[in-house]
Amino acid sequence: MGCCGSDEMSAAGRISGVAEGCPFCRAAATKTLASGVRFRLLSGYDAGRAGTVVQPPAPAPFPQSEFLAHMDGDPPSWQRRIVRSSLIETLPASEVPAWAPPIELDLAAKLDVVIVSFCEAGSHNNHWNVNEQRLFEIIRFIWLKRLPLEPEELWKVLKAHGVPESHKDEISEFFEKGRDLLVYCVGKKPIKKKRVPPLATLDNT
Repeated sequence: MGCCGSDEMSAAGRISGVAEGCPFCRAAATKTLASGVRFRLLSGYDAGRAGTVVQPPAPAPFPQSEFLAHMDGDPPSWQRRIVRSSLIETLPASEVPAWAPPIELDLAAKLDVVIVSFCEAGSHNNHWNVNEQRLFEIIRFIWLKRLPLEPEELWKVLKAHGVPESHKDEISEFFEKGRDLLVYCVGKKPIKKKRVPPLATLDNT
């Protein structure tokens, strides 16, 4: 089950993300999984962990949108409640997109949320304008998490979510100067060790 309903799935950014193989945009679509289906979590403290659907939907009093699963590595008798807000990907997983950022899986999932918000704010009736406030939020997130992303790496993610090529230079320059200003005023330089294989999990970084 994804975390989002049909309204968010039709948002600017989600459609392009799905077409470009974004695992988070694909996971945002609400799904009903059958017993025995293999999946992995894309977000949260144990992002990347795999499991098997045991009982869909979960029995009362749990909501019908949730299900019970047995996670790999847990004792055989253990079952976990998977809530609707969990981003999940059915297995076998798709290949990691070539544009995926070189950061760990859960951080990439959180970055995807602010990027989709930016795309939604910028797209109006087939016209595209850079919404500076939403771009500020992308810069703030990358700075706050101290992610060592280069402007070109961020741009590839934005382009995959439908941002027109004509805005590349404007956004890349804005991002670079904005993050440099935050580092100059507040500190918190990017941490090089946070550069990992794209969408890696904490267990294989």
